[in-house]
Amino acid sequence: MIVYLIRHGQAEDLSESGHDADRVLVHKGHEQAAAIAAFLADESQDQPTVVLASPYTRTTQTATPIWDALGQRVQHEPRIAADRFAEDIMSVIEESDAPSLALVSHNPLVGRAADILVGGPSAPRLHSMRPGQLYGFKVDRENPIGSGQLIAQFRMNDAF
Repeated sequence: MIVYLIRHGQAEDLSESGHDADRVLVHKGHEQAAAIAAFLADESQDQPTVVLASPYTRTTQTATPIWDALGQRVQHEPRIAADRFAEDIMSVIEESDAPSLALVSHNPLVGRAADILVGGPSAPRLHSMRPGQLYGFKVDRENPIGSGQLIAQFRMNDAF
C-alpha cells in the first residue's frame, strides 16, 4: 500500500471568523496545492486512488486541485482534522483498502504519522512537515505501523 501524507499549503495566520478551521490558503498556499496536484497526477508516480482531507478550509483548498487532477470526488475525513491525535490518522490508514491513499491534514498530526509509519509507536519525533510538503511511503497493508519505506517527498521549490 502507498500512503501519501500531505500538509496543507501555507495559510493565513488568522481567519476572519477567528476560528482555526476557517483559515484559508494564501497565494503561495494555492501555488503549493497546484504543485502537489501536478506531482501526484504525474503518471510516473503511484497515483492515489483515494484522497481524503480534513474538513478544515485550508486542507479542502489544498486537496481540491488534487481531486480535480485525479478526477476524484471530494472526500472529507474528520479523524484527520487538526484537533485529532496520531491514533486517529493511523486508524484511517489501517482501515483503508485503497491501493494508494493520500491524506491532506495538519502538523503535527502528519509528521507524527510519518514517524509511526517508519519507526512504530515509540518512534522519536523526526518528521515535522512544512506547509505544502508531501511524504510518500510504501507500507505493509496488514501491518503499516513501523513498516514504512520513504518512496517520495515533495515541496514546491525545495531540494531535498
